[in-house]
Amino acid sequence: MSEKSDVLAMPVNVMMRRPTLFGIPAMPILAAPLLVRRAQVEEAGALAALLGQAFEAETWDAAGTERELFCDETVRATLVVAAEGRLVATASLQVRPDVPECGWVRWVATELDRRREGLARALVIGVLATAGQAGCREARLRTTTDRVAAIPLYLQLGFEPLVRSDPEREVWSE
Repeated sequence: MSEKSDVLAMPVNVMMRRPTLFGIPAMPILAAPLLVRRAQVEEAGALAALLGQAFEAETWDAAGTERELFCDETVRATLVVAAEGRLVATASLQVRPDVPECGWVRWVATELDRRREGLARALVIGVLATAGQAGCREARLRTTTDRVAAIPLYLQLGFEPLVRSDPEREVWSE
């Protein structure tokens, strides 16, 4: 095994940037009974289950999710896709006071059996639109290279690599 492939065998944290919020694609129409809407604080437990499934290395519980997504004033919106009342995907917008012109796409998660249906695409587009409405001029996100479907989605939606380290440089040079 080459040294290069050894390095990439471990997931690498990468940052991506969408330099403008102009030209955001139209919100796709999801098939009924799927509905994109804002999450409610009463759904913190369901969000914790969804986020815990997507981010296995992190611990999500109802109380922590409520604090993280609903009590943190920098989280401007948490969007969900609901199917007959059950949450199947989510994404959030965070705007930090030290950089109010930048909206952060955070906590993008889709139920395992609902992936590849365009749910994350709809949510990220919704978060980008919300960021524009909040006065942001650009968007950023962090992900890891083991999120195989996420990176092509982000590239399709106008995000570009933001290279800050040699491991990141190596990932994007592939």
